Amino acid sequence: MADCGAGGDNHPNGPLQARPGVAWAGLEVIHSPGDNPTPKADPVSDTSSPRGPLRRILEASRPARPWQDGDQLPWSDPAFSRRMLDVHLDPATHMASRAPDVIRAHVDWLLEQLKARAGTPGPWRVLDVGCGPGLYVHELAARGHAGCGFDFAPAPLRWARDHAVANSLDAVFLEADLTALPGDFAALAGAPFDAVTFWFGEFHSFRPEQARAFLPRLASLLRPGGLFVLEYQPWDLFVKEDAATWSAVDSSPFGARPHLWLEEFAWDEDARAEIHVHWIVDADTGETSRFAQCNQAWQDDELLDALAAAGIADVRTHPPITGVADEFEFPVLVGKRS
Repeated sequence: MADCGAGGDNHPNGPLQARPGVAWAGLEVIHSPGDNPTPKADPVSDTSSPRGPLRRILEASRPARPWQDGDQLPWSDPAFSRRMLDVHLDPATHMASRAPDVIRAHVDWLLEQLKARAGTPGPWRVLDVGCGPGLYVHELAARGHAGCGFDFAPAPLRWARDHAVANSLDAVFLEADLTALPGDFAALAGAPFDAVTFWFGEFHSFRPEQARAFLPRLASLLRPGGLFVLEYQPWDLFVKEDAATWSAVDSSPFGARPHLWLEEFAWDEDARAEIHVHWIVDADTGETSRFAQCNQAWQDDELLDALAAAGIADVRTHPPITGVADEFEFPVLVGKRS
């Protein structure tokens, strides 16, 4: 990988990807009136044990195993996604979406990359993977660069569409699962694109076999010479040790009622992945729910090989665009569709 200096303006912010717990730590207490008390948990662990929540937590298998004892948070759950939308739109936190000044800096940088490497003059069309409330797509569209974002969290997508309509932005937002894109997705999204962006290390929340399957599909949505932009978490930024923490909150993305929020982190050397387990204990009823999310680590050569197999060539490495902090902003790989 060629090493390049960061271009454009500088500022940062984002969800979690490094050590998933880093981004959740210190999360502001939020409340959305009318939300369900808790989102749907893993079906295996959705009901409390007759022996009590503490016994159930104490008797859980440890350490939890990435990809076997859970994989992703319930992003598509309506109540969970409504509460997460509050976090997405809070400019004071890095827990879900980046702050407006950071997004502007990233878009400045992206447009510089397109100007230098795309081979065509703007305006350019951009596809944003896992777009959430569409903040990157909105910023690009406000500058005259049409695009599309897709996600499967309903509340952020609804907000993204409403904002685009209210501000007359040339932006499309689709509900789609990256691991199961429909056959007509290219037509629905408006491919081909001048760039596909995959921000904030979200790439690491998928199993290796899933990533190797969807990378060629994403590359196929680019025009020849189009840019594939991947913000990734380097191997040495994964915390390879176990830890646990807890907090008492009035509400969180996991529930609108007061609860205890216990978190466990475990690294699995064989899987080369980490798992972040959330135990949510309702303060009034004692009902316990368990959620888990995983992040897959990749060595640089493995990642380059996966990109090459997907048809992405001439990959260059850029340092974090704004340099805010290792846990909130990562290096970026930029390659071209061959």
